[in-house]
Amino acid sequence: MSEQKKPKIDLKARLGKKSVSVAPGPAIPPPVGIPKPPAMGGPSPSHPPQRPSQAPYPSGQPYGGSNPPYAGAVSAAPVRRIEPAAIRVEMGEEVLEGQRKMRGRFFVLTMIVSGIFAALGFAFGSRVEAGKGANAALEGARDLIKDIEAADKVADQLNEVLGKASARLSKNEYPAEEITALGGINIPFDGGHLTDKGIGRFRREVVTQLITYANTAQRANDQKEKIQNLLTGSKASLTELLAQKTDPKVRWAVWVESGPGGPWANMQIVPTPFAVKSDWPADLKVPRGDANAVIKRYSKGDVSSGDPQFIPVAPQTESMVCPSTTIVRLRQELVEMQEVLKGDATPGAEKTGFLQMGEDVVKVLKKLLQS
Repeated sequence: MSEQKKPKIDLKARLGKKSVSVAPGPAIPPPVGIPKPPAMGGPSPSHPPQRPSQAPYPSGQPYGGSNPPYAGAVSAAPVRRIEPAAIRVEMGEEVLEGQRKMRGRFFVLTMIVSGIFAALGFAFGSRVEAGKGANAALEGARDLIKDIEAADKVADQLNEVLGKASARLSKNEYPAEEITALGGINIPFDGGHLTDKGIGRFRREVVTQLITYANTAQRANDQKEKIQNLLTGSKASLTELLAQKTDPKVRWAVWVESGPGGPWANMQIVPTPFAVKSDWPADLKVPRGDANAVIKRYSKGDVSSGDPQFIPVAPQTESMVCPSTTIVRLRQELVEMQEVLKGDATPGAEKTGFLQMGEDVVKVLKKLLQS
């Protein structure tokens, strides 16, 4: 049987279906994660759509093929992120005022707490500094005790040397050895020894004692210098005066004449003193204006009649009537030196001497170290 060409069957006509046009309306978005199917009459294969920057499917190819379904025909729909809406809360004036008060209370509380911690820190620092100052004062007291004890030893030595000098002067001997010893004695204490000793922490009475002690030490050194200079500068006259006991000389004379109520004596310095054990001069030449008057020595008769006549004065009485100014000054300086070192026990005028001051101050300082 010969092959015949089969007739084409029109399926649309047989089924009686017509093409239906889709009325425009809102498109229903596909579920999230499922790609949108291509629209009817979409772009031709010759003009493929632009691929999204990120593939809609991972590189794992879940469908097993080289390309996912609808590849090149469907664009991935971007997922739209929904931002949360901002919530605005309206607060009343009372709430705001309460917040301001709370902030004020918090600020005040912060200042109080800060002040408390600052006060604690200051108190702690003050205690630390006070401890350092107290230790410095104790160390200063120890140093002062050593300095005062050393100064007292020198003061004892000075008092001993001056005592020997006075004893030799009373024997009409010039104290040459003692004068030499005085040159090497100086009490080693003054106001500089009170610096950096923390005496500001001592009681007022102790500070006063220390200052008085330092001033008295300086006064003793000055007085010692006066005595030494006086003894050295007046050596010749002192040696001559001191020799009066062993080899006395006549230095004064009197001559008598008629006075308003009778004879009286006139004192006269002998121009050239002569020894008692030597031959006495027959006359003296004394100045009378521009010339020298000659006065004969009295021997016998009426002393007040005739020309003036002189009578020698006993040397042992000279110091009682006309003491040497050098001797007088030396005695005064020695008495003052004794007062500085040993004090004055005169009732109503009591004074503490330098030696006693040192003992008293050392006792007080030792009590401070024991307390």
